[in-house]
Amino acid sequence: MSTRRAPLTLSALATTALLLSACSAGSGDDAASSAPPPASSPATPAPSPTGTLQPSAPAAEGCTGTGGLAPATAATVDTIDLDGDGVPDQLWIADDGGTRTVGVSTAAGATLTHPIDLAGPAGATAFALRPDPAEPAMVLVSDNRVADLLVVQDCALVAATDTRGEPWRFDQGFAGQGTGVGCVDLDGDGTLDLVGLNLVDDTVTRTLIHVDGTTASAGTSDEVAAGTDAARETARAITCGDRTLSADGVHEPA
Repeated sequence: MSTRRAPLTLSALATTALLLSACSAGSGDDAASSAPPPASSPATPAPSPTGTLQPSAPAAEGCTGTGGLAPATAATVDTIDLDGDGVPDQLWIADDGGTRTVGVSTAAGATLTHPIDLAGPAGATAFALRPDPAEPAMVLVSDNRVADLLVVQDCALVAATDTRGEPWRFDQGFAGQGTGVGCVDLDGDGTLDLVGLNLVDDTVTRTLIHVDGTTASAGTSDEVAAGTDAARETARAITCGDRTLSADGVHEPA
């Protein structure tokens, strides 16, 4: 069993900033001379991407345990930090006698798993992403038709649902509702957002996906031109920043 000593905080996909300041004033020479020496000032926090100041967060201890190894037959890939301790983790897919599982083995020894329920003939591929470093990590599991969204919550892989409780799935051109998934700063707050992509002709509709806990919902959208082959290819893919499912994901064993 995995345990978290310092649980991750879940909130909507947005970065908030806190600015602490204090000021004091005295009058007269006697008051100035009798006042105690000022206490040492804390280090000035670094500016956030939005230009405001934010205090440094304490380092998390991540998800710990004693069973942090993937099954011997699993396909594995080293991936980003998924449990918040700042250390890269391992993402894997295993098929044990027809039971297909996506899993995470953390650097601190925990194992997080979730069953794969996809029927596409191309097999399943898993991809880890964290658009906003202040928010929980996610894992997309795709069969090249649709992609299931999982959220790392309380040291477990939990399936995201819509507001009705139905599993959240991104369309990848199978049902005509979308073509890909990406990470874009769509709300202009200086951090990346999870977005669904839908390419129609040479135009891409980008829709912000809010993830509150494990509930996902569609937000604002915009449209951008996709006038190059590279832009159209990206709109049909699963990417986040400079990472892609095809290059940085893990495919289930043949």
